[in-house]
Amino acid sequence: MDSHDKEPIILTSPGRMSRGLIIVGITLAIGAAISVTFFDQMFANPPPVTQIKQPTPPPPPPQAGTTTIAILAGSSVQGSPDYGPDAAQVPLGNKIVWDNQDNILHTATSGTSGSDPDSGKAFKTGFLDAGAKSNPIELADVKVGDSFNYFCEVHPYMTSTLTIVAAETGGAPSGPTINILAGSSVQGSPDYDPDPLTVKKGDKISVVNKDNTLHTVTDGAAPGADAGKLFDTGFFEGGQSKTIDTANLNPAEYNYFCQVHPYMTGKLKVE
Repeated sequence: MDSHDKEPIILTSPGRMSRGLIIVGITLAIGAAISVTFFDQMFANPPPVTQIKQPTPPPPPPQAGTTTIAILAGSSVQGSPDYGPDAAQVPLGNKIVWDNQDNILHTATSGTSGSDPDSGKAFKTGFLDAGAKSNPIELADVKVGDSFNYFCEVHPYMTSTLTIVAAETGGAPSGPTINILAGSSVQGSPDYDPDPLTVKKGDKISVVNKDNTLHTVTDGAAPGADAGKLFDTGFFEGGQSKTIDTANLNPAEYNYFCQVHPYMTGKLKVE
């Protein structure tokens, strides 16, 4: 027998199909009625959504005995300021960290250039990506007064020096002090304290960075060619301190600011 001559198999009856459609229609109608009735309440009180948010870890504490030298933004452009401070003073025993604040690859490599036979023998950061910091570098067998030239292997016209100075002393500073307050890097927050500070000519001022980021105290009202000619702490990390010697300052009022955050300003009065 040819299979095409078979009658089609009916899986359900018309009556059963009708009853099923009626049940589906009633269910949909009830759901719609509930949605319309409680729409305002449901809209005003949506079901809770659970969000898993990882806590933000606190910033790491500043490392004691570390001198930070910035690789300045824009330093890859020949003739622009490159390392800051340009002639860094490193206390004996301190480790050194180079902080690449530019948007391109840099290095800090001891020597005068790539042709220097002693290039990289004293220290070498390796290539630092934009925003990266070098591993802390400790100089071996050095003494106070030793000086090192260094340069960038990517941009050899970027050159600088560092000099070893007397070791930092511990303990709270005595005498006049400028405190860089915690949170001062946020624009509009209290920054230098006290402001103004009045001292006598010849006083040595301790500058204490109580914030958790890099700062300076640099004479001048704003960045410019004359900024830092009279006094400049250079860049230093949170938890560190620097000294300003007023022996060469005439009695007058001096403006100062932070090179990293120029909106941070203060006044120093020398009598």
